[in-house]
Amino acid sequence: MKILVLSSGSYKSPLALRVVALSKHLGKRGNTVLLMAPSADKYNKFTPDKHPKLPFTQVIQPWQPTTKSAMFNLVPYILSSLVALLSHRVDAIYLCKPTPITILGLLPRVLFGTPVILDLDDLGSEVMKSQGQSILQYKLVAWCEKIAARYASGIVVASTYLEELVKTEYPDKPLVVIPNGVDPDDYVATNKIQPRNAVYYFGVLNRLSLIEILLYALPKVIETIPDTIITIAGGGSALPEARQIVERLGLSASVTFTDWIPFLDIQKYVQPGDVGVCYQPDTPTVRAASIMKVFQYMAMSTVPVVSEVGDLPIYVQHGRIGKVVPAGDDPKTLALTLIEVLKDTNNRAKMASLARQVAETDYSWSSRTQLLDEFIRTVKGSK
Repeated sequence: MKILVLSSGSYKSPLALRVVALSKHLGKRGNTVLLMAPSADKYNKFTPDKHPKLPFTQVIQPWQPTTKSAMFNLVPYILSSLVALLSHRVDAIYLCKPTPITILGLLPRVLFGTPVILDLDDLGSEVMKSQGQSILQYKLVAWCEKIAARYASGIVVASTYLEELVKTEYPDKPLVVIPNGVDPDDYVATNKIQPRNAVYYFGVLNRLSLIEILLYALPKVIETIPDTIITIAGGGSALPEARQIVERLGLSASVTFTDWIPFLDIQKYVQPGDVGVCYQPDTPTVRAASIMKVFQYMAMSTVPVVSEVGDLPIYVQHGRIGKVVPAGDDPKTLALTLIEVLKDTNNRAKMASLARQVAETDYSWSSRTQLLDEFIRTVKGSK
């Protein structure tokens, strides 16, 4: 089967982690996969990779200017991607994150009857709105989301929250839930775990709410366990404010900020048995998301501590391979959970080992993509 995958971000950007993993594993399963993505965006500092390489996948990068103005780059990219799109006759289109860049993927359905599979991994326009992007930008993306969902042949969603939204709007549309995953082979496995007192957070920090409760929980943790090491690995627009909070709380000696690093480089700062925090606010955008860092935490044999929001409790098997904390704005609850996990080193080591085992099996991208491959073939066969 020949599949054209459309990405709204450059193939090495955080926006493309899901689409790249699915493309690679679809190709590994014997499909011919073409990934069409911008050559330059803010995530690669508008510096094109002229020789893109991706295992089992051919990367297509339509021509575009490489200025720092996304809107200026957009129109030439749309025109050149349209030419590239229509020059490749494929068996299926896989459209990820509906935007003005990817919405053109509906054209082969109109012109040739090519089945189009829509991938929804979050509430994209609502995320943009919460990040303070312009009304024009998020309204345009909201329109793309509506049109893509209406005309797609089938829909893949990353969470049960999105599943319910789509079922309500399109009850007869073929639908499957495929959460995010991880390539466990990217992370070093370990047989022996001797936990240290270490807590970390990894991810893009464009909203302070993603990390604020953790920061205010830290004084209690450090007061109780003074040798606790805290690492904030990630960058984004909220990072300066996060640094200010740490300084104001007098925690600078205990907290290390790495700024933005490639996701595999997190292993330089993490050891097996560390505690990875994913304490998210209870908002629609969080409920809709399949938060990838939880699976990365597990693959590194670390223990996830998550808030009781969306599918996060399901990912840690309701406490078997991680800890679930009631959602809210009280840092004391999170602090007490972190202290409990850090003090119970034996149970922490067991949970970390189990988390790695689940990452290697149920939560692997290989497992996720098998389900996706079957879904695409089913939708294609019913065209």
